Amino acid sequence: RYLLHVALTGSERDTAPHPVLTVIQKNPSLADAKRSDPTAGKVEAWTRRHGFAAIIYVNLFALRSPDPCAVNDVGEAEAIGAENDAAIARACAAADVIVAAWGNPNGIDATRYAARSLEVRRRLEQAGYALHCVGALTRLGFPRHGLHWNGSAPLHRWR
Repeated sequence: RYLLHVALTGSERDTAPHPVLTVIQKNPSLADAKRSDPTAGKVEAWTRRHGFAAIIYVNLFALRSPDPCAVNDVGEAEAIGAENDAAIARACAAADVIVAAWGNPNGIDATRYAARSLEVRRRLEQAGYALHCVGALTRLGFPRHGLHWNGSAPLHRWR
């Protein structure tokens, strides 16, 4: 899966335009527009509290698995996905705010992970997009994963 769009409903957001948040995570989980998971639940709760109307989820890697290590079991082209970079670009073009939220490698080959993280960050910055993070960077210097966002974690520009 390359992209997941979730409209937040049940409030004044239903009748007035509000901003769209694009969240770039690690790899797609088994969640979808109707079925959440712990990460999506955390991200959606944070997003509602901060006044966004919709979330567009995209990922560094398009390989859909609840286990990020599955990325190690396939070639780079399959792990990233043929249309993934285009999906990331579309999601960022549609966003009012873009948040990098891929977290640490957590079992994905560290060299491959760091290279992909840097590649996506550079592409977006070269396209003129401002990348943000929620909360502090991890000890390894990656943007905090959505599962670890809490309600009071601030949004800030990733520099």
